[in-house]
Amino acid sequence: MRRAVTYGILVLSLIILYTGCTALGVKNLKLEEVKKKYTDSHSRFVNIDGNIIHYKDEGTGPTLVLVHGVCASLHTWDGWTGELKGKYRVIRMDLPGFGVTGPVANGQYTLDNYMGIMEKFLKALDVKDFYMAGNSLGGYISWNFALRHPDQVKKLILIDPVGYRQDMPWLLSLASHPVFRPMVRHMMPRFLLYNAVKQVYGDKSKVNRTIQDRYFELAMREGNKKAYVGVFAAMREMNHSKNLSTEIKNIKVPTLLMWGRKDEWIPVKYVKNWQKDLPGISSIVYEGAGHTPMEEIPVKTAGDASRFCLGSVKDSGAGAAK
Repeated sequence: MRRAVTYGILVLSLIILYTGCTALGVKNLKLEEVKKKYTDSHSRFVNIDGNIIHYKDEGTGPTLVLVHGVCASLHTWDGWTGELKGKYRVIRMDLPGFGVTGPVANGQYTLDNYMGIMEKFLKALDVKDFYMAGNSLGGYISWNFALRHPDQVKKLILIDPVGYRQDMPWLLSLASHPVFRPMVRHMMPRFLLYNAVKQVYGDKSKVNRTIQDRYFELAMREGNKKAYVGVFAAMREMNHSKNLSTEIKNIKVPTLLMWGRKDEWIPVKYVKNWQKDLPGISSIVYEGAGHTPMEEIPVKTAGDASRFCLGSVKDSGAGAAK
C-alpha cells in the first residue's frame, strides 16, 4: 500500500508539472479514427460473443497463431508476419481489451473468458491444428490454451511469458490498485505510456515516436483505458494466486521458451523456473533484448521460431540465465 501511494503521489506530481505541455491521455479516440490509422487491406473483423474482433490472416502453409501481450496489439507481430507469411498462414488478433478490438463485451477479463473467446475465434476461422506463440500475458493465455487443447496445439512458443508469481511492473501495479483505478479509467498520460514502451525494449535506441504513438493511440481508443484497468486488476488477482504456476508441469506439447536478457517486466531469472517445471523445454535467451524480443529483433526470433516449428532448435544461453 505504501509503495502504491508513493507512486501515486509521484504520478500526480508529474501530471501537475507537465499540465499544459504533455498530453494527459484524457481524450478518447473514436473507433473510426483508430480504424483509419491502424487497419489496412489485411484487416478483418468477426463477431465473437458480441466482441468485434480485429484480426489479420495472411500467408499460406501450416497455421501459426500469434497472441500479443498486455497494452499491446496485433501490430507487435508485424515483423514476424513479414518474415513468416511466405511459409505459414499467420493469424493474429487484437485481444479484447486492446487495440482496435476494444473492451470485452461482458466486462470480464478472466482467463476463462479469454479461453472461450479464443476457442470460438479459431472455430470461426476453421482452424483445427496450429503452432501457437504468445508474449507476456499472451504467453499466459497460450500455455493455458495448450493445456486445455493439446490435440490442437502442435508446438508452443512462449516469449517472456507470465507464469510465476512476481513483483508486477510498477505501472501495472499502480494502475490496478483500488485507490488509483478510478483515475486511470479516465486518464493515462502520454509520457507514462511512452516510458512503458521504452521499458519493454532492451535497446532503447530502437524505440521511436511511431512505436510510442501506436501504443498510446490504441490505449486512447474509446473504452480501452477502462479495459486496461480491468485487465490489470485481473492480472493483480492472478499474480496473488497460489495456483498460478501449478499446471505448467502438465504442458504436454513441445515448447520453446524465448526470453530477452534485459527484460525489466519479467526478469530472465524465471527461465530457470520453466526449465525446472518443464524439463523437456527448449530455450533461447537473447542478449540485449527486452520484454518483447519478437518486436525488437523480429528477424532473429522469427527464424528461431520457424526452425523450432519445422524441426528443432538448440538451447542458447538459457543455462546462463540469472
